[in-house]
Amino acid sequence: MKNGRTICIKDPKLQKIRNNLRLIILEESSRRKSEIRDQEYAINHDKDGNYVRSSEEDIKGLQELTNKWWEIERPLRASIVKCATCGKSNKNMTYHRKDRTWDCVDCHRKNFG
Repeated sequence: MKNGRTICIKDPKLQKIRNNLRLIILEESSRRKSEIRDQEYAINHDKDGNYVRSSEEDIKGLQELTNKWWEIERPLRASIVKCATCGKSNKNMTYHRKDRTWDCVDCHRKNFG
């Protein structure tokens, strides 16, 4: 392909291994992002679950948590682990050089012909 490179695995056993490895990565990143969201909730809410206005110190803490969340999400979006368009992780992927993204073959065909 002119604008991309497709990584295609045809063997079902290798596809299963690929998909399971991708799921492990996605589950771990999801777990870490969930912990960050819980910490953000604890800062923004009191013990009864009511919203509390954030102080300057809390805002700095929230910004640090947001940065941690993006440290997990940004590499995940740029990786071959999931499609940048539809988010599926169980398909063969194509790298689009101009966008520097990985899309599943179906989305790549739709988007770039």
